Amino acid sequence: MERYLTESLPPESDEPPQFWRRLARLAGATADQAISVAGPHSLDAMVALCRAGYVRVECARQATCACADDLSDVLIVDGADGDDALAERLQRTLRLMRDGAVLAIRLPSRRAQRAVYDRLAEAGLQVTGCAHADGGALAAFTVRRRQPLRLAS
Repeated sequence: MERYLTESLPPESDEPPQFWRRLARLAGATADQAISVAGPHSLDAMVALCRAGYVRVECARQATCACADDLSDVLIVDGADGDDALAERLQRTLRLMRDGAVLAIRLPSRRAQRAVYDRLAEAGLQVTGCAHADGGALAAFTVRRRQPLRLAS
């Protein structure tokens, strides 16, 4: 069953540290969860989130196979640099998400949300919940794997 929420976050500035923290809160991230960040300022995001008390934050790398990197509880992606860059970034990093993880994303446009659903489906992920903030510019998608990841034998 899908559930859709509209999250009301307190207003903050659009400075990068603030919107990264807003995405983490929208995703419901806790201090001890594994969080991966991807985007043009992912190092800044990692530092901002560490300063905000999140202790397991890393820059997302390209997932070459199911066990190449640690799987994330939360994947935070800044897609503000355009639809094409966002699609490519998602293609590289969605395999880093564990079953039941949350993808929190800053969308570059309204039509980008449809592309996010398409990329999630291509990666074998099904959206089970969705939350939005800032008029839809920030979104968080809770996902489940359609089939479990196969480990290499």
